[in-house]
Amino acid sequence: MNLHLKPTFLISPRSKAVQFLAIICLFMSHAGKAAEPAYGQLENRLIAEGFDSVRVSALFQDERVRFIPALVELNLVSKEFPDYYRGFLTESQVEDGARFLNQWRQQIEAGLGGAQVPPAVVVAILKVESNLGRKSGRYPIFNTLALITLLKDSLHWVAQFDTSDGADLERLEKRAVRRSHWAYNELVQYLRLCDREHWDPLEVKGSWAGAFGWAQFLPSSYLRCARDGDGDGRVDPYALQDAVASIAAYLDEAGWLSSVASHRRALMLYNPSSAYVDCILEYARKLSQKIGGNTENSAGESSDN
Repeated sequence: MNLHLKPTFLISPRSKAVQFLAIICLFMSHAGKAAEPAYGQLENRLIAEGFDSVRVSALFQDERVRFIPALVELNLVSKEFPDYYRGFLTESQVEDGARFLNQWRQQIEAGLGGAQVPPAVVVAILKVESNLGRKSGRYPIFNTLALITLLKDSLHWVAQFDTSDGADLERLEKRAVRRSHWAYNELVQYLRLCDREHWDPLEVKGSWAGAFGWAQFLPSSYLRCARDGDGDGRVDPYALQDAVASIAAYLDEAGWLSSVASHRRALMLYNPSSAYVDCILEYARKLSQKIGGNTENSAGESSDN
């Protein structure tokens, strides 16, 4: 994936002349477009956070910044149920994972670099998260996180739902506020990540929740755990070995040891859903059986803590 270079967001004495010229060009290229009124408060919050005011204003005036109504329901109505994940456990889906593991085993094991996480578990995560890298998301990360941040104000979503039942309205409001606070933190981390990696923040695409790359890391997770798994000197969220190394680093940080209990705890940090964790462990078990591996080493069968 080609992530275009952009001037830094954070205030810095470095290359001020280059930054100034880049900002002037950005303003000229998008002159005449007013910022979305709903984003005014968010723009001010980001400036107060320490981001350069001129750069932030130019960002929100970009024609690519828009409110995507479809993301509202995706973020307010949870789909973390067993039925959603059951489709990953079919024979054809497991066979797909087996072909992938057999084809790319050398790269996967190189990316793991001796980590305790078995290849079958890594493939299970890649399968569920991005269909083995085939579907890493189509929503611009900036738009997604900015929209979720706005959801604390029910004005932006109440018309999309039947809230005649007061209990449903209260439940949606609580989830909206919780998601809003979470998304703002991720948006701040995302802009810092774009600054560090020199990415155009409006070019990176991902899921309806703001995750991106093969491993579907959120910005905060990427800043902590992204790793260079192929030794080329850079971390690419769309490269297999880097994704594998990053998953291993995340699960190691989350406490992956030799026991099933530690596996469940680590995976719950990756995605706090029991249905998700059950799916990953079961897919890894089926995959290990399919390729003739040791099921005890595929997803962990020890009951020790």
